Parts: sequence; structure tokens; C-alpha cells
Amino acid sequence: MDYNKAINFLENGNPKGCIDFFKDNNYILEYTYSLLLLEKINEAENILKKTDSVRADWLNKIILIIKGKCDIYPTYFQIRNFLEIDLNLFFKSNKINYVNKIMAVANIFQQINNESYKFFGRVLLKNNYPKESKIFLDKSLDSYYNDVELHYLFVEYYLYMNDFENAKRAVNNCLKINPKYYPAIKTKNNLYT
Repeated sequence: MDYNKAINFLENGNPKGCIDFFKDNNYILEYTYSLLLLEKINEAENILKKTDSVRADWLNKIILIIKGKCDIYPTYFQIRNFLEIDLNLFFKSNKINYVNKIMAVANIFQQINNESYKFFGRVLLKNNYPKESKIFLDKSLDSYYNDVELHYLFVEYYLYMNDFENAKRAVNNCLKINPKYYPAIKTKNNLYT
């Protein structure tokens, strides 16, 4: 097995197919993620204590949140860089309990990074949880209204729900914020043809 094949196993929620490769080749972070997906949380946590990187620090905080023991939360940039990636990984690995525990602190994440609700909304939509996604997208409007990307997520939400009239309204709102936003231009052309 090579690294690319192993990481593909991990990213698709199959840690059993790659854990030995990561351990044997000293890919500590990937090995730790594999342990976490196999619900060997304490073992993953012990390894992370010896690992010094921004990503390891993030994952350690996520483990504490999952365990319900977190009093130190991720930084602005950790949320920006890693939240969606890890939530998506947990969805693919059917670790909905992990997702729920992280979502339980969404308000705290939002205080740290005011795009957090948008991140939650996007990952929920991409993983087929449209009702839950809409809740976070609506909350995000309150603190980040002029975000063209957020408005485009509403377009995607309405298209997912086959609500073409609201999709048209959302794409027009998106283009009011940024008339040159290519995904909205392309989608508008498709909606009106």
C-alpha cells in the first residue's frame, strides 16, 4: 500500500484499511485519526499529547469536545481550516455522535469565528442534512449577511430542495452582493434557460 491509497481509505471512512500502514510508516496524525474513527479515543488522545502541530492541537481539542471535557476551544484559523474537513470525515465514517457533540458547541465556535455557522451549514448540506443545514445558514445571516459564499449556499440549499423559485431569488441576492461571482452567474444562466 502507498500513502495515497491509505489516505483514500481514511478519507472514505475506512480506517481499518489503512491504520497499520500509518502506524508502520510513522504517519502520526493519520494514525491518530484512524484510532479516533475506530473509537479508540483515549489511545488517540495519548498520542496527540506527544505531537506538536497545529493540526494535532486542533484534533486534541476536538477529542476533548467529543469526550465532553473541553474548556479550551480551537482558534479562529483552526476552525477555518479544519472544521468542515473533520465533520465531513466523521459523516463519511458514520460517527454522527462525534458530529452531534461538535455541533453542540457551535455557538462557542461562532463566537471565535463568525463564519462557523456557515461552515456547519455547508457540511450538513453536503452530507444530506438539509433541514439542519438551513438552521445554521439562517443563523449565519445574522452575523455575516454580506458573504457572497453564504448566499450561494442558500442557492444550493434551494436547488437541493427542488425549490427553483427561491433558488432564483437566492441567486439574485448573491449577485447583488458580488455581480461577478462566477458560480452564481453560471447557476443563474442554468435557472433561467
